[in-house]
Amino acid sequence: MTRFIYLSDTHIGADIVGFQQQPAYPDKLEELLAAVAEHARKGEIDFVLHGGDMVDTCTPAAIERAKQLFDLPVPVYLSLGNHDLDRKDALSLWLTLAPEFFAGQSPQYTIEHGDCVIHVTPNQWESGVPYYWSSRQEAYFLDDQLPLLEESIARYKGGNQWLAIHNPIYGVSMEQSGSDRIIHDVPPAFQEAIVHIVESYPEVRGVLSGHNHINTLKHTEAGVYLTASSFIEAPFEYKIMEATQQSVSIHTHAVNGLSFKADYNSGRSFVQGREVDRSLLWRFS
Repeated sequence: MTRFIYLSDTHIGADIVGFQQQPAYPDKLEELLAAVAEHARKGEIDFVLHGGDMVDTCTPAAIERAKQLFDLPVPVYLSLGNHDLDRKDALSLWLTLAPEFFAGQSPQYTIEHGDCVIHVTPNQWESGVPYYWSSRQEAYFLDDQLPLLEESIARYKGGNQWLAIHNPIYGVSMEQSGSDRIIHDVPPAFQEAIVHIVESYPEVRGVLSGHNHINTLKHTEAGVYLTASSFIEAPFEYKIMEATQQSVSIHTHAVNGLSFKADYNSGRSFVQGREVDRSLLWRFS
């Protein structure tokens, strides 16, 4: 069995987080991560996967601070988000200053551990400028990214493979949000490209994303598409995933026993999601 923590959108270095779904406390991240470190010290997890936007603005100082905060007893991997790439030399900075976050010294890489394989495939943001984001949020992939992904999927014979992509594959459903429209809808071409891969490779069980700061979980016949809320927003949630060759379980947990009292906007509780948006036990046929 492989057991790992999935969390997202920590925005290290932010004084005020520009986009938030619930009150954010980036200055409390060290205390919040103590709960994750405790899982690691007890031998309860094999690694941590960060879903992106580890930092709020990409600077050498922010990356060094990220390395300090995520200096955990288990490996930590990063699926780059848009805020991680807000300067044209961002990728070079990450690979030079924090190579430990990327297997194989590449932003697109594969994590292989026991019964689980995760293909980290960062999506792009600005047309014509790889691994860079300034303002546009129209997710797409470079021409060689999906062929490389499919080659990587084919190399592994295990039946519990996942993709990690910062941008969600589906928007937030009206049933979850109570809105009269889909929130954070996704470009059709981007969505169709990933859904096609999941449907074409039965060994790929789903996609892990962040970006919208909301817990969502869509389970189709082919696979699971989930997003995680922001780890620095109340009530400070993360996911524990357990994978075997026969099943996967996903549970969303909140950090407890904190030294401070956090505000919470109960009018936006859809961000935390219903139970079906937060947990899953899937036994493969």
